Amino acid sequence: MAVWDQFLTEDDKKVCAKRKPRDKNGPGDKVALVIIDMQVTACGYDKPIWEQLDVYSGACGPHAWKSIPIQNQMIAAARAVGMPIIWTKHIFHPHMGFPQSAPDNNFSSLSHKSDLPEGMTIEEGDILVEKQTASGFAYTNLPIILKHHGIDGILLMGNSTSGCVRATAVDGRAAGYKVTVIEECVFDRIEASHALALFDMQFKYCDVISAADALEVIGGAAAEKAA
Repeated sequence: MAVWDQFLTEDDKKVCAKRKPRDKNGPGDKVALVIIDMQVTACGYDKPIWEQLDVYSGACGPHAWKSIPIQNQMIAAARAVGMPIIWTKHIFHPHMGFPQSAPDNNFSSLSHKSDLPEGMTIEEGDILVEKQTASGFAYTNLPIILKHHGIDGILLMGNSTSGCVRATAVDGRAAGYKVTVIEECVFDRIEASHALALFDMQFKYCDVISAADALEVIGGAAAEKAA
């Protein structure tokens, strides 16, 4: 059963059963792993979300910490085969002059909340894209980076499913990229938002695949590179 099935009405299910499914995009000929906004403010503590909102107002709590080990598995696999790894960070620096750069803002470069959570590391050879909107494509150099590396497909993971992941997926498809979302590697504060955002993306825009299938995509990219 798909994660979104429990949130669909009987009429919704009839529509899905009757409507021809959207053709799959496929992963693309050259794929990059894109990691959206994995930052402390979005993860918080590995405990119930409502118990930590006074410290981490945007925390996804256990949903994030369940996802992180699987994300790290994807990152390790991608590094092993030389697949491009691109991180985005939602961040504001003081020199920009935005009010969000104040130290008490969750996404200020002056706050530890804008850092990566424990156990996740940007390593030499990875690429970092800084952004100030939900989408990784809006007003960033991500399209230039993808073009430079000859990338036509992205494996997408990170935070949050209904927010920055979805915005990046929609803009990525609009820009002509084949976008694939790894289901276990995205998360959200609200379970219904997570499930229905995944439903919307696979229904309208991009492929949603399992972590196991994502590892096959990464392995397939390695085999093609070797050939």
